[in-house]
Amino acid sequence: MNIWPTPKPAVLTALTILDDAFGVYAQVSTSLPTKQVRPQRFVRVSRVGGGQGDPATDTARLLVECFGPDTATVEAMCNTARAALRNARGMTVDCHYASGDVVEVFVRLWDREQGPVDFPHPDILDRERWQFHGDFAVKAN
Repeated sequence: MNIWPTPKPAVLTALTILDDAFGVYAQVSTSLPTKQVRPQRFVRVSRVGGGQGDPATDTARLLVECFGPDTATVEAMCNTARAALRNARGMTVDCHYASGDVVEVFVRLWDREQGPVDFPHPDILDRERWQFHGDFAVKAN
């Protein structure tokens, strides 16, 4: 009998990796900043699918949206994010919850990447947006 563990936080792990990659250059979050506090450059990460095909691995389909003032900046941001996710393979990441709890997450891979594509946001007209998605697999237990 297989015991299916509660998966580790894939989105929080990706946020941690990207926040590390961008530092103070760009804000990284799961939500869009409001117009009043919108920085020049920001990245949004969303889980848009995936699943746990076996007890050992959770594979999250992640959408990464990069926003910036111009095309060159946004393309560079996408390339930074893509490289950071790809290079995280085999790493153990310390993920910090808002509560102060910390969990270690082993990154198995970033795979099946599609994009980046130029995809303007219908409501944020003062920033360029490019996005890409891919499978981000973490050790589940």
